[in-house]
Amino acid sequence: MLGTEPRDIGSLDAEPLGDEPPGGEPLDIGVTPPGAAQLGAKSLGAKSLGDKVSGAEPLGSEVSGADTNPLEDLSIGEIAVCYEALLATLDSRRRRSAGQFFTPDDAAAFMAAQSRDFPAGTWLDPCCGVGNLAWHLVAAQSNPARFVRENLVLIDVDETALRSAVALLGADFLSGGDHEGLAQLWAKASNRDFLSKSGLAPHEFVIVNPPYARAKESPGLECAASREYFAYFLEKIAKTSRGFIAVTPASYLCVPKFAVLRGILEREQPGGRVFVFDNVPDTLFRGYKFGSSNTSSTNFVRAAITVCSPGQREWSITPILRWKSANRPRIFELAPELLVPREKGPTGEWVKLPADLRPLWHELSLVKTTLRDLLASGETPYALTVATTPRYYISAVYRDLQRGSKVKLYFPDAVSRDRAAVVLNSSLPYLWWRALDGGVTLPRRVLLGTPIPVESPLSPEVRQAARVLEDTETQHLVTKLNAGKINENVKRPPALVERLNTLVFTPVATAAHPVAADAAALPAHSVIPDFSLLYTEDMTDLL
Repeated sequence: MLGTEPRDIGSLDAEPLGDEPPGGEPLDIGVTPPGAAQLGAKSLGAKSLGDKVSGAEPLGSEVSGADTNPLEDLSIGEIAVCYEALLATLDSRRRRSAGQFFTPDDAAAFMAAQSRDFPAGTWLDPCCGVGNLAWHLVAAQSNPARFVRENLVLIDVDETALRSAVALLGADFLSGGDHEGLAQLWAKASNRDFLSKSGLAPHEFVIVNPPYARAKESPGLECAASREYFAYFLEKIAKTSRGFIAVTPASYLCVPKFAVLRGILEREQPGGRVFVFDNVPDTLFRGYKFGSSNTSSTNFVRAAITVCSPGQREWSITPILRWKSANRPRIFELAPELLVPREKGPTGEWVKLPADLRPLWHELSLVKTTLRDLLASGETPYALTVATTPRYYISAVYRDLQRGSKVKLYFPDAVSRDRAAVVLNSSLPYLWWRALDGGVTLPRRVLLGTPIPVESPLSPEVRQAARVLEDTETQHLVTKLNAGKINENVKRPPALVERLNTLVFTPVATAAHPVAADAAALPAHSVIPDFSLLYTEDMTDLL
């Protein structure tokens, strides 16, 4: 759940919501909240803790009778869905631009489980919404009731959502009649903007799903130039807590404008582990951006869950995790096993690769020639076209492509063009992109930084492979209809890609895996790494 409503915060020197004392304005228990707060009475009866919070009957009793409640069998995540949908109905324009995506129950439970590696302390959810992240955090504790009373602080700018969170958490985790426990939770809850300058309630750790929306540049923040709310949240969290668990866009791991944020995390936190999730075939956020006018309202954010606990002293990261929806529970089980020590790319990106490909990555990083070095300064007769919205492969073609997202590369001569063509149709550019980006598009900086292990003059095998690529690309042409327009690409058959991999990777793979004194005498497949985890639609099938 993401309860923070992104708004124009301007400078962080701006006034907070209301006249807040340090820590924000505690909610007045005597004030009757809007109807959503009544959800918490569902398991306690109409005249117990629900009344302490709201002074009203539980939501649904007026429809179904006092003994039933249509919300009773919903999970906390499902209640969050209902709440977001209702808000979108009331104000679709505002919700459309809010960048608000609720945290699904299984993702929230996975995040909360990471808290078991943290020492005892007080946790803050700075944009709690109706409380689904906080709910799973509480459920993961050895003594949930005591945790609710003593170790949980809630903040949200949406007062209705905040009151609902207090009611729901009290109803599910406090004993019947524990009015004092509910009062303790309520007293620590603050209806405020987390990014305001006013002091925060005492806490050690943070769990958060921040807003994913553009923001005005905020003077005083180191990462102000990013103009992204989630980056502002992470900066403040990293500087004001001993550790945190956050789900954010994975773009912060690689995009240049987040280099400052990556530096802040390294400086302020001793270490961390990062779980990176793809958005196809399945996506971490199994829900919708309510109020969206886009024909595809599904949330396609590529997400990363970042965990920084005080005991960590180094950073580790997974490859981009990809799975089919039927195996969704399994990917959460496997994710910790796929963590490897973090590597950095040419411009400071946090590299996302399976462990078995790390030796090859090290050798590729030593290749001195990149695609950029082969290009001409202007247009020439020697060109290749590359589609720039990859999903499961990357290729380069001699012909033009009928599509919108593409880049045309010009070379000074046929040798340079063919040298690039053999590399760009192998697995190398896809590996390079998945490691350094893996987002919706193939950034120019990543494409042009692709290593070129194939040397000049070209061997007869490389020249022959280039002619095969040129002669067969029409028969390997594929089309896709997107927004009513045909988009062409060329998908090389696996056997041809494997042939190219032998030409491209044998020199660097031999260096990365010196399996024998005369590795060159071995069959090529004995030194070429297995790229199955890189290409598969479901990693759970291979692990």
